[in-house]
Amino acid sequence: MNVLIASIAAAGLALLYSGLTRPAPPGPGRFGRALERLVHAAGSPHLTVRRLILIVSAGACLGFFFGAGTSSSAILGSAFGIAGGALPLMWVRGRGLRRRRLHREAWPDALATLIAGVRAGVSLPEAVAALAVRGPADLRDGFRAFESSYRASGSFAAALSRLRSALADPVADRVVAALTLVEQVGGTDLVRVLRTTADFVREDVRVRKEIEARWSWTVVAAKLAASAPWIVLFLMSTKPQAARAYDTSAGATVIFGGAVATIIGYRLMLRAARLPEERRLR
Repeated sequence: MNVLIASIAAAGLALLYSGLTRPAPPGPGRFGRALERLVHAAGSPHLTVRRLILIVSAGACLGFFFGAGTSSSAILGSAFGIAGGALPLMWVRGRGLRRRRLHREAWPDALATLIAGVRAGVSLPEAVAALAVRGPADLRDGFRAFESSYRASGSFAAALSRLRSALADPVADRVVAALTLVEQVGGTDLVRVLRTTADFVREDVRVRKEIEARWSWTVVAAKLAASAPWIVLFLMSTKPQAARAYDTSAGATVIFGGAVATIIGYRLMLRAARLPEERRLR
């Protein structure tokens, strides 16, 4: 058993060293693109796909060492290693969802400020750039990126593309599309379009808050139900006789089946509680 634990630990350290020293591949695959979207949605300037992979690997190794050291069982250590690797991914995903919610709630105020600037006679690029100072705090980073790009290049279209990439949410896509259309072909309905968008986003936020308030206790109960068996398993693994019972083929089958059932049930719970999300414009 000690040889097995040492072998798994050595393999984990080898993978971690390979991730630190191996050069990045020329192009990301499907999994790499999914991680890129996850990292980009989180909006952290210090987080990259490479760092996320390293954090996940380190979490898996720490979880394995903790589980195996506590229970002296490689099977239980592997289960806790999987959990340790999944926690950073869950945190990044949760950060992305919180960021999108904050952006959605801030957009009506940003659009109201933009409408006021346009109606006051300020040029459209200057009105958008002013949101870097006067806009909601949650959106200022994106508008600072717009302002710096516009000051450097003088291209309104390029600055709008930078804004869309920095904010990375469906409302920003629609606003950028409207501003791009006005900049290219002109038009007198910009204020009406922006006001309609702000009213729609404000109503969407109100409905979402009401639904989330009603279903929050259900989501918390489902998460507790998913984590409770594994908390019990950890408490049982501190007893040597219980750990030995799981360190068999039958015990591995029970743990594997429980992990599959927990993952499927948790994903179904998230799907049932998930509100419809707008798709980003391509």
